[in-house]
Amino acid sequence: MNKNPSQSHPWISRSVGDGDRYYLESVLGSGGMGEVFLAIDTRLGKTVALKLLRESLAIAENLNLRERFERECAICAALKSEHIVQVSDYGVTAEGYPFYVMEYLQGQTLEYRLAKEPRLSVSETCHIITQVCAGLQLAHDGIVLWDRKTGSSEQIKVVHRDLKPANIFLVPTALGELVKIIDFGIAKIRSLQTNHTNATGFFLGTCHYAAPEQFSGRRIVDERADIYSLGVILYEMLTGIDPFGFDYRRQFVANEAWFAAHTSTTPLPLRSQPHCQDLPPALEAIVLRCLAKSPDDRFPSVVALSQALQTVRSTPELVPPVNAHGLKPDSLQERPSLAAKLASHDGQVNRGETTRLSPSVWLPRVVQQWRWRLLAIAGVLLLLGGSYYVAQWRQAPITREATQFDRYRLAQTLSGNMAPVWTTALHFNGQTLVSGGEDHTIRIWDLETGDNSLLSDHEDVVRSLSLSADGQLLASGSSDATIKLWRLSTRQLLRTLTGHTAAIWSIDLSRDGQTLVSGSEDGTIRVWNVQTGAVVHTLTGHNGPVYAVTLSRDGQTFASSSADKTIKIWNLQTGVLLRTLTGHTDAVRAVAFSPNGQLLASASWDKTVKIWNLQTGSLVHTLEGHRDRVVSVAFSFNGQTLVSAGLDRTIKLWNPQTGTWQQDLTGHSDWVLSVITSASDRKIISSSKDQTIKLWR
Repeated sequence: MNKNPSQSHPWISRSVGDGDRYYLESVLGSGGMGEVFLAIDTRLGKTVALKLLRESLAIAENLNLRERFERECAICAALKSEHIVQVSDYGVTAEGYPFYVMEYLQGQTLEYRLAKEPRLSVSETCHIITQVCAGLQLAHDGIVLWDRKTGSSEQIKVVHRDLKPANIFLVPTALGELVKIIDFGIAKIRSLQTNHTNATGFFLGTCHYAAPEQFSGRRIVDERADIYSLGVILYEMLTGIDPFGFDYRRQFVANEAWFAAHTSTTPLPLRSQPHCQDLPPALEAIVLRCLAKSPDDRFPSVVALSQALQTVRSTPELVPPVNAHGLKPDSLQERPSLAAKLASHDGQVNRGETTRLSPSVWLPRVVQQWRWRLLAIAGVLLLLGGSYYVAQWRQAPITREATQFDRYRLAQTLSGNMAPVWTTALHFNGQTLVSGGEDHTIRIWDLETGDNSLLSDHEDVVRSLSLSADGQLLASGSSDATIKLWRLSTRQLLRTLTGHTAAIWSIDLSRDGQTLVSGSEDGTIRVWNVQTGAVVHTLTGHNGPVYAVTLSRDGQTFASSSADKTIKIWNLQTGVLLRTLTGHTDAVRAVAFSPNGQLLASASWDKTVKIWNLQTGSLVHTLEGHRDRVVSVAFSFNGQTLVSAGLDRTIKLWNPQTGTWQQDLTGHSDWVLSVITSASDRKIISSSKDQTIKLWR
């Protein structure tokens, strides 16, 4: 949400809410039913966005519109998802105008992004839309609303009905852009108890992205209308133009023209558009299925759509090689393709289609051609470099350390999490593991039985966990901007530390449990006295969100890293900055001290891990091998192994002394969000966006 100061606006510099809690600073923009203001929550001292019903509606005699605004408040407050803007409060001004308060988002809308960059890559497009699907899934599956008038609850489905790039917000985070859906202002609800649809009798939405059924008050509008809108958005993200050739970016398109196109015009094939011939046929089939005129011909759910997009993103099309005559053995249009499978989503080929060549005919031919090519390439490599590789092999005898890496295997998988797992902490007994994630909960696991118990007091994602050396004190840091201190043995909440004004990304407890360090998206580091809850130091040396903090083993210093691409070393007692390390070309997401305190490892979005000499501040090694952002790093208990993990779904083991790669651990099906090691043995524990925790030995 970009600030747009409007000092002449009658609401600017006024306060609303109980006790004049919210001070309105400027106008941010307009939504479907009201204006959005930048406001200050004077009680908590933080910036929020406040949406106020338009004056023209507030003074209108149409009570249904006022009731719809109140329903919007209740709906948004009930939609608790990382991918939906969160509502924290609502009320009525002294003049009778309803308002609600939501998180203030810093970033840009997809509309703004596409205005600067009309076409996005396949990977980025899928990344954004699958997150939109994750938010819509919660709404479509149904939420529970409490009716204060009747004293009863009702379970309802929620359909957005106004999905468009302007309502998709991109928030920069440590793992890339976090997507949030905004403005459920014209959401349509459907009771799961009575199957009643609350029809308005007139069109609500944006004609440019509306489904055909939205133009008729007689037809039921369900979640498949949102899927149609996503189809239009997908089309524009991938091609830079709309599905009907209107060239809307350069000329005005009347609502009547959009109505005619959505209801009766066949969308143009994506790959027929300029510079789009290389788009995967499977992706084209997905988008066109979303744009089917009949809801029955679209994907049945956003879950099915998301799964199809993820399949395309992770499974490139097999393109047969060109033969000696310059012709492909079989074109993609002449064989059962991934496109056909994904378009039907059940692997069935539609009856009545042109007969296609069986994979049993063309696939062996393709494989055979490439087999001979690979053998030829291998022969050339052997002739040119064989002696070099033999010499290298002879100079590197097998050591006990090398054989230890071979013994790392997957030992255990913990499942049962309902959302991505962001962080873990291991008790010194080696049998108790604590995890936290996007479901806002903390789970305490018994590694012997696989059982777990829950702690649930945070209101947002649990990003970081830390245990004291004796295992008695647990600290948890969350995107709700709080740190909570727990007695692990009794599961008792001891204290909540407040002061940060944005998400907390990282915390670390001293070994004696007396001091805690925290890093936040607000750009500050805080050092806390655990016993009193007082802030000892507030450090502001970074020029961006602080993504990681970690204490040295001796407790004398700590390191921090930031989106500003730097690493800083601090004196814990005095808060004095000792050294700044530079060299990464993107945000530094994680840092770790070696057990002897002589080395520091850093993991970055630039896909590298760097090892630094802390005595001199010099760079020792740059480790390259990850294919995507690296977000976690840890030394083994004896310092002989460095472990890194990232968004390429792999865990890599390195020799920190030589900087050489040792082994890949694979098994997670999505981003690996964290890795930790045991303080006393060879355990490696990883957590992932795939909702699992894996233990490796």
